[in-house]
Amino acid sequence: MGRRVRFRREFARDLRDQVRWLQENRGIEWVERLRTGLDEAIELVARFPGLGPAEAKHDGDQTVVRKILLRKLPFVVWYLVDAADPGSDIWLLRLFHARQERPPAEAGLPARRRRKR
Repeated sequence: MGRRVRFRREFARDLRDQVRWLQENRGIEWVERLRTGLDEAIELVARFPGLGPAEAKHDGDQTVVRKILLRKLPFVVWYLVDAADPGSDIWLLRLFHARQERPPAEAGLPARRRRKR
């Protein structure tokens, strides 16, 4: 059993946009391939949260933005994982086509908490 995987609003928007583009330009079979690829990726990151390479993290923090490539598809998923808390949820942050221009991965990190003095 793995961690719970949740979608951020930006990921849901990206998914909707990618599905719309695929329906209009590639056909329903590509939409199904994307759905299958995402299901596989979700299962993998739930079971193995440290699977993808780190794209961004705060210095000295265990919260990391990682990426995973969808199998047999040209899509990249950014996800947020807190390695210090094995019970925490994993958040899918963004979904990009592999050739799509991307913002800095640091944008997916939560705001830093101020340390108590």
